Amino acid sequence: MKRIPPAIQENQRYLKFKVRGEYKEIGEVVDAVWDSATKYMGTQGASKCDLWIIGNKFDEEKQEGVVKINREMEDDFRAALTLNTGFDDDTFLSVEKASGTLKSL
Repeated sequence: MKRIPPAIQENQRYLKFKVRGEYKEIGEVVDAVWDSATKYMGTQGASKCDLWIIGNKFDEEKQEGVVKINREMEDDFRAALTLNTGFDDDTFLSVEKASGTLKSL
């Protein structure tokens, strides 16, 4: 299978997020992010978002992680995180920084 040329590939955006509130494990955070994305954008919107939670970038001590999304869906995804209802308590996710590359985060 051939690789898609860079000129045709969609641009990605990396968002650094922080869990505010009680301590959460990565599984709970992943479930909450996917739950909020599908509730706000629907299944089709979440698939257009090309959402990918980078597991090895999640720091459980600092409760920070990185999500890769499609650049054109950044505003919708930020709104989905703001309206997050995936946690049982008052814990929420906030976007700390956005970048076009992982290295600059």
